[in-house]
Amino acid sequence: MVGYGMTPPSFEWPNGAKIAINFSIEWHEGGENSVDNEAAFHRGAYEGRRDLFVESLYEYGTRAGLPRVLRLFQEFGYSFSTWTNARALEATSYYGPHLVAGGHDIAAHGNRWITQTELLGGPEEEARHVAQAIDRLRAATGLQNVPTGWYYGRGTLYNKHILAKVHRDKGVPLLYSSDTYADSLYLQYYVEHPFTLDGEEDEGLLMIPYSLTNNDHRFYTKGAGFACSDDFFNLLKAEFDELLEEGRAGQPKMMTIALHSRIIGRPGRITAIRRFMEHVQNSGEAWVTTRDKIAHHFREHFPYQAPTRTLHE
Repeated sequence: MVGYGMTPPSFEWPNGAKIAINFSIEWHEGGENSVDNEAAFHRGAYEGRRDLFVESLYEYGTRAGLPRVLRLFQEFGYSFSTWTNARALEATSYYGPHLVAGGHDIAAHGNRWITQTELLGGPEEEARHVAQAIDRLRAATGLQNVPTGWYYGRGTLYNKHILAKVHRDKGVPLLYSSDTYADSLYLQYYVEHPFTLDGEEDEGLLMIPYSLTNNDHRFYTKGAGFACSDDFFNLLKAEFDELLEEGRAGQPKMMTIALHSRIIGRPGRITAIRRFMEHVQNSGEAWVTTRDKIAHHFREHFPYQAPTRTLHE
């Protein structure tokens, strides 16, 4: 509940950068709830019937939005992290080689776009989904060390334990979890490793917080949402400038920008990201990178130290 308190850790990002920037692409398209994916009908569909108009909104993400996003990142030479729904990448496997060639971090956003708490088979069924997700992401990318981390956003209370166990069974390192919004500075921290529940040594699990603030889903949010690209750009710029000043004061920070290709991939919205990238580039003090590289850097400079007291006395 306190976190780093008044003394966040002082360290350096590579090349003396004062702030680390991570763009995260949530990849749902092709894995959303639909008849094709043998899941419940997509939200917005009429009960018992498909809504092809809603489905076509998602299809826009991979037909038009994602190519526009990939070209923009290629133009700036930046790599992003993907919160990839495994079925989605399987359904659009054309993009697998593009992700690998661009050096993008392949992380997982579930197997299919379903809520794990609603699985009738309990932990065993959830573990099967995790295993299938790993297999699908490996097949789509040709990489054997993916996914590097997870952001469920809708997992069960025991999902971290299941993820760690399946990753170990598959021989895939679990570098981090982003199922947390707990640090407003988006700075990494550790929690006790789930295997301590099994009496094993506590090696720590690195948490890299995610953002619902710097998130393009707010184009669809009423009230505090974004009306135009200027809204999104102004928020990103303001947060970047503030965190940059904190970094210059000796406490480097991390900033996450969450994107969806079907949302930000619209021409009138992606200009916000282009303008922000130009602003970041002009600062000359930012490290634009992937979450797996951030995880490796943080682990190297701050090895896990198990707590000296029990959390529940």
